[in-house]
Amino acid sequence: MSTVYQKQKLRKIIQQRKKTLSKAEREEESVNVFYELEKTAVFQKATHILAYWSLFDELHTHYFINKWCNNKRIYLPKVVGDQVEVVPYLGIKSMKKGAFGILEPQGIALSTLHEIDLVIVPGVAFTKDGNRMGRGGGYYDRLLPLLTKATMVGVCYKCQIFDIIPVEEHDIKMDIVLFDGKSY
Repeated sequence: MSTVYQKQKLRKIIQQRKKTLSKAEREEESVNVFYELEKTAVFQKATHILAYWSLFDELHTHYFINKWCNNKRIYLPKVVGDQVEVVPYLGIKSMKKGAFGILEPQGIALSTLHEIDLVIVPGVAFTKDGNRMGRGGGYYDRLLPLLTKATMVGVCYKCQIFDIIPVEEHDIKMDIVLFDGKSY
């Protein structure tokens, strides 16, 4: 069975699992994960954080971003063609629907990414040892290798954790994976 087929099959399984989560479970797991992140030394030391503006089926990031945007420099991805630009988050009023209907920051993209010291990475599935599988567009696969000084933190719901997931050579391993208030 090809890796591509395995990934497609796993994405469907995860989609079904996430549909079973209640709103309360989604909120509780989101709060737990970001509370755990805030306690880590890597977060406490970080000054320039690349996060993501969550979609309805992802771990909720909006509260976390707004909580920290005045104390740390928060950046969000903006899809431009088949690439991702990293743009400073300047508040909800600076956000507009972009590619795929996702709210994205408007403004000038960073020309270099060397200041980013922490990246909060979404994914479809993770393993406790850091393997990550995304949605299949390759946007993070192209972006993450450019963030050479950043600690990569994968965040997800508990139902997105597996012992083994299909990985390919270009898949970037996370330094830390956080789910349901647990850190690996």
